[in-house]
Amino acid sequence: MGGAENSTTTLVTLGPTGTCHERACVRYMEFQGVEDYAFDFIGDFFDGLEMIRGRQNAFLVQCSAHPLVHRITEKHWREVFVVDTFIYPTKALAVLSRREVERPRTLGLVPATAGYIDAGEWEEIIDVQSKPIVAEELLEGRYDAGLTHLEHLALHPDELRLDLEIGEIDTTWVVYGTRKRFQGEVIGIPSAEIFGQVEPALS
Repeated sequence: MGGAENSTTTLVTLGPTGTCHERACVRYMEFQGVEDYAFDFIGDFFDGLEMIRGRQNAFLVQCSAHPLVHRITEKHWREVFVVDTFIYPTKALAVLSRREVERPRTLGLVPATAGYIDAGEWEEIIDVQSKPIVAEELLEGRYDAGLTHLEHLALHPDELRLDLEIGEIDTTWVVYGTRKRFQGEVIGIPSAEIFGQVEPALS
């Protein structure tokens, strides 16, 4: 992802490396045909918003599942705009627990994933910045169970067990930039076939 510094696109998104955000951004840039880009990882989207202000080559990417999307959209509405959206699934998700804990009482999760579980099954829910951190802290013993990526079960089969497999979830991602793109017409990919109005094109 090299190239001249002033031409490199910067993607500001949720970190650390290994997040669903990072994976979605990589696929998105492949889709756009952009090779010269770099990541700036954040733990707070308001920090990310400040990082792209006044920068034409910097973009903030946020999953629409995050509960404060409206506030990110509204915070600097004269300077930062929604410039694109796309659909891409999360990594496979799961609730994992530590094998030595017979009945998990504490659960670490990213607040945006709380809708996948019944919070009443645990005595305490701990909010965590991102799913890779959930896995790291689960293995450290910070809590009994965590909603994280299923891949960690294969990496640590002797330490973790599967309590609930959620799988990949199709979701939308919001791309913010500093150059307003909307000019009065809908921006999107024509998809009338999903409404049964036209036959899908034959390949």
